[in-house]
Amino acid sequence: MGQTYSRHDIYEILRIPENRRGGDWLNGYHRHGSDYYIFCNVGTPGRTGDDYDNCWHGDRLIWYGKHRSNFEQQTVKNLISGHYRILIFWRESNKNDFIFAGLGSSEPDFETRNPVRIDWSIKPIDIVTP
Repeated sequence: MGQTYSRHDIYEILRIPENRRGGDWLNGYHRHGSDYYIFCNVGTPGRTGDDYDNCWHGDRLIWYGKHRSNFEQQTVKNLISGHYRILIFWRESNKNDFIFAGLGSSEPDFETRNPVRIDWSIKPIDIVTP
């Protein structure tokens, strides 16, 4: 926790083959096995220009899904199900590497529907390499 990682670092740690890198690894959240990896910007637009209202509220991350996300999508259902580990990485500048925040425990805000809003309580965890 608190260490910085590039997406390339994560690929290397997880031994992701070259031909499986990219895709939704680059679009905010990705499922790898029984884990989801969230990569979010806080207080700054992403490299694509998308700007979400992600912010820290104390030790909780207020996080928004992709623009068309909704609570009926299977990925969103998975994120809030409690059946997957949610590993959260964040950064304050889209030019920086991501800081590993820890393991997220979801608290969905069903009032905010599009995009979805999930408040993440962060639990300490060490990344374990395969």
